[in-house]
Amino acid sequence: MDRFDVIMVGAGSGGGVVAARLTENPDCKVLLIEAGPDFPREETIPPLFTVSGEHSWKTAAIPEFDWDFFNADRSGTLNGRQLWLPRGKLMGGTSMVNATIAARGAPFDFDRWASMGCSGWAWNDVLPYFIKIENDLDFGDQPIHGKDGPIVIQRYKPESWAPVNRVMYEACVELGIREAPDLNGLDAHAGVVGVMPHNRYKEVRLGTLVTYIRAARKRANLTLMAGAVAERVVLSGGRAEGVAYIGSDGKTATAYADQIVLSAGVYNTPAILQRSGIGPAEWLKPLGIDVAADLPVGKNLLDHPGFGMIFKGKGLGVTTGRSFVADVRGPGGPTGEPAWQTHPFPVDEEEGMAGFWTYLTHALAQGEVVIQSRDPRQAPLIDHRYNTVIQDRQNFDDARTFCKEMLASATFRRHGAEWVDDIDQPIAEALAERMGAAHHQAGTAKMGPADDPTAVVGTDLRVHGFDNLRVADTSIYPDNVQHNTNLTALVVGERAAEFVAAGLGR
Repeated sequence: MDRFDVIMVGAGSGGGVVAARLTENPDCKVLLIEAGPDFPREETIPPLFTVSGEHSWKTAAIPEFDWDFFNADRSGTLNGRQLWLPRGKLMGGTSMVNATIAARGAPFDFDRWASMGCSGWAWNDVLPYFIKIENDLDFGDQPIHGKDGPIVIQRYKPESWAPVNRVMYEACVELGIREAPDLNGLDAHAGVVGVMPHNRYKEVRLGTLVTYIRAARKRANLTLMAGAVAERVVLSGGRAEGVAYIGSDGKTATAYADQIVLSAGVYNTPAILQRSGIGPAEWLKPLGIDVAADLPVGKNLLDHPGFGMIFKGKGLGVTTGRSFVADVRGPGGPTGEPAWQTHPFPVDEEEGMAGFWTYLTHALAQGEVVIQSRDPRQAPLIDHRYNTVIQDRQNFDDARTFCKEMLASATFRRHGAEWVDDIDQPIAEALAERMGAAHHQAGTAKMGPADDPTAVVGTDLRVHGFDNLRVADTSIYPDNVQHNTNLTALVVGERAAEFVAAGLGR
């Protein structure tokens, strides 16, 4: 096989961006390895998944293009339930099967990253990249927004909403919650109700397949390899030499490059690193893996755990219209940051049922991702340790109290709204029965300085101890952002592309 300047593993919100940006330089030869299928004619023959999924809250992913991962409830705090953790296995990754909510991380998220030792990642550092990636149809003329980027962002008009969104929005206004026209605005991250921004335009999910990769596909210096499962990074001392993978023909092969970037996602990136000998020694040695670097790969697994509360009322279960629209963000705590946010969802039009979905913006529970064998076809053990921290439960209880107030408002009473779930059930029991994932996972290859024993990559995204191996996905988040993670992942991709280009001297 030919040698490349850069090998990318994973074609999602990080990898798709890096590959596209690097190949803008015709002298940079890039191989993009993706485990799932490619859709080379997607522009002229759009696959159904590109335009599906927004009108039903139940559509979390597409089984045919999913990794089939589940959370292992080893602590027993979810009554032994195995929660499905959908992750996209296709060109474009999870960006092509998600709910397309285009929420930025909050300014205080990135300033907190900087305070944790991640210099160059404060709000003022990352804002230019948020501006670069977006074409905001509503606020693109404002200084903090962009109007020339590849990702179109819009907010749906009220006439298109599923009815329960309008009712919840009006109930929040009745309760005195401040309206925020732009939930990506500087003052819109706590104590507000607003309309979720979406990176969906003319019904098309604007993930990397139909944006960055589409733009790069015609370039002669980009090689797209679909259906290839990355096994490990081939290491030699402090350098990455290449990537060993199992091709679509079932045979093992190795590709070589000057720079290697892993963007396989919060579960697969740590698994690849661990199989390569980069990870906790106590996890690798029992599997017979030689330890190249004893780093905390797979630890610090974060998410926004969620909790659904079901009610019913006249017209509230109507599923016609946009589902993921109205969003209320909880009050700012001592640091000004909210502990939770909530949006409604229709459930059953025939029965008039709907619900509130609440998730924690900064959960304290930390889990882990641990490979079970050296075989890349075996799923790693994933345990988020959901519902194990008392403060997380208290924050859910506070959110539930606010949801009670919403349903008791005059706005909801006009619809005869009443609870279906036991809304006074002890919170730990309720969470054990109905807690779920918001699918905003992060943190398993944490960014931080080399002297931070919890860090895996540095601020230039290089794996500590290796001068040409980087990670570019949500794994690198040192702490989770308070909102949906996808838009920030695109920013990580943009920054990673610059770091790699500099490493190549281009």
